[in-house]
Amino acid sequence: MPDESKQKEGSKKIRAVIDRIEDGEIAVLSIGEEGEVSVDWPSSLLPRGASEGDHLQISITLDADSRREAETRVKDLQERLAARSGTKGQKDFKL
Repeated sequence: MPDESKQKEGSKKIRAVIDRIEDGEIAVLSIGEEGEVSVDWPSSLLPRGASEGDHLQISITLDADSRREAETRVKDLQERLAARSGTKGQKDFKL
């Protein structure tokens, strides 16, 4: 795998090989330098033209903006529900 110290913080690149494609729907990816991890991946999410034996580079990046938006939506929903239920100002509730 690439040297993690050179990778951008909050981001990681992973190497994978398409081991096989089952029923045209599931690609079995061997991940890591030695293919030590096997992952089922929807073949619809592979690049067009990808086939068995192809090497892939997968980039994973934290999405801080999306997380903040989701936290804001959840907080707004919690406040609306608390206002509607008459529990506004209470921090926790038990079922």
